[in-house]
Amino acid sequence: MAQFSWTDDLCTGSPLIDGDHRRLIDLVNAFFQSMQSGRDNGGVSKAMSDLIAYTGEHFGREEAEMGRTQYFAELAHRAEHEKLLKQLVDLKEMLDAGGRMNNPAVADFLSQWLRDHILTADMKLAAALKLAHIAPPVQ
Repeated sequence: MAQFSWTDDLCTGSPLIDGDHRRLIDLVNAFFQSMQSGRDNGGVSKAMSDLIAYTGEHFGREEAEMGRTQYFAELAHRAEHEKLLKQLVDLKEMLDAGGRMNNPAVADFLSQWLRDHILTADMKLAAALKLAHIAPPVQ
């Protein structure tokens, strides 16, 4: 199973977002390693718990910035966040109940989702945040 790598095209230019993304990639890779190691569901579940927790924190930071700047695409962006978190929580619950997952399919899905979300939704958000910080306050 391939590791997810940070590449220059993923750089949004926002230190807040890019720092979080680098940490998310580390946690995604730790999750992939736990799946690949053949450990029991407990090890995979722990790695997934860490990933879910940090993903929620990251989404919370992005969403706070969206609200603060009245980001035009906030509802759609939040919906993407909510959908992914629900999918991760559902997968963890299945694992915790003793279920098995298709490791390559989960790895491919998560890698593709993260890459696509960064390159589309998060790039637009970072550009809007940059404009909001440059624009003079409304009097």
